[in-house]
Amino acid sequence: MALCALGLAGAPSLAGAQALTDCPVGQMVTDREEKTGVIVSGESKLCQVKYPDGQVYGWIYWNLRPAAASAKSAAAAVDAKLPTAAISPSAADTPAAGGVPAPTILRAAPPAHTLVYRTDLRGQITLTAIVNGAPIRFLVDTGATLVSLTPEDARAAGIGPGELRFDHRSQTANGTARNALVTLREVRIEQLSIDNVPAWVTENSKLSLLGMSFLKRLKSFEMREGALTISW
Repeated sequence: MALCALGLAGAPSLAGAQALTDCPVGQMVTDREEKTGVIVSGESKLCQVKYPDGQVYGWIYWNLRPAAASAKSAAAAVDAKLPTAAISPSAADTPAAGGVPAPTILRAAPPAHTLVYRTDLRGQITLTAIVNGAPIRFLVDTGATLVSLTPEDARAAGIGPGELRFDHRSQTANGTARNALVTLREVRIEQLSIDNVPAWVTENSKLSLLGMSFLKRLKSFEMREGALTISW
């Protein structure tokens, strides 16, 4: 099953705009959803952007561009909502010469967690995840609504045939398939762990799929230049 293009749903293209080339802390930026915030930290290619509502999201730097001058009020709102620990007291409290307040100095937030996987020769991403304590090989598939396990992989994860009710049907490339709905206690990929993941066990399937019931619970995921980057 072909790997779909990854990205934030509905995000507009930055084609024609001047994208960032790194993560300058304190830079006012506009993201792919045309929302404005301020970069509060950055590690490798992932910028942490703080928004006026106080939320912080991670963006790959090439999905951000310097904000227009009209967005200054939004950046001011972001600064007003930054936690006290993120502002240098000496810069925030001491006026500069001539009575003009000194600029706010932002400290780096804790680094974001990221994992990067390269595509294979077919342009697909396969990886091993630990499901209920058992290693399972998955194909990453954003076209799959739920994580899907083969019956053999389900047994390895401690889900016996007697627990399965194949009372759901779905269309696949090979025709109609019967599915049994289950909940996976834990899906772990290296340091990343997500609990209570809805999943199918698909009758007669030969390959387990890492679908959107897992991927949508990440902070972000994106496919670019032959690499999948996920963050949480």
